[in-house]
Amino acid sequence: MTIDEIEETLLLISERLKDEGAAVAAFTNLYKNYSKFLNTVISGALKNSGIYDEHVLNTVMNNTFYKLYEDPLAFSFLKNAEDDKTFKAWLSVVARNELKRLLKEYYHNNSSLEESGMEPAIISEELSLEVFESTNIKVLNDALNTLSERDRHILLTIYLYYDEGKNTPSDTLDLLCEMYGITKVNICKIRERSEKKIIDYFSQHTQLKPLKNVK
Repeated sequence: MTIDEIEETLLLISERLKDEGAAVAAFTNLYKNYSKFLNTVISGALKNSGIYDEHVLNTVMNNTFYKLYEDPLAFSFLKNAEDDKTFKAWLSVVARNELKRLLKEYYHNNSSLEESGMEPAIISEELSLEVFESTNIKVLNDALNTLSERDRHILLTIYLYYDEGKNTPSDTLDLLCEMYGITKVNICKIRERSEKKIIDYFSQHTQLKPLKNVK
């Protein structure tokens, strides 16, 4: 993406309360353009740490993009920027900081973290999880990571706009349908199937209630 495209995308996401459809479209486009890059960055950092865990990789991916969605204007280009390299660098820093936090939480393996050469955290705010009722982030992320990338993205997108008693915005569903070549009926089935998997996972691993809008 060009600098202008990224700046416009981040601005649209920041105005999500005014135009949810435009924000979701912008976020989805950004995700499609940079998810592979970020996956490579996180995979490399995990391998350098000596601990390769696909669940951790997916969790870091989810959290990094949620941080961006929650605060898209946290990043800005320098005046002399010519391409998206600084944006990629910023995404990498956010991801590496999140990975460092998770590895400490999951494995308490400080020596491996030091050897991986990760930078100290510079973004300290916790990921906003207003769509979730559970405070056990690790269990929740593990449950989400049992889903396919498509199903996880669809479910999380729906929950971004969850409002009790209201339906998911039609334009948001249209974008998901276009992105994955499916119908709204398919999305309903994917949501039901995914929620069941998460409920089952929670019942097996914790006594906590998994999601705010899962019965």
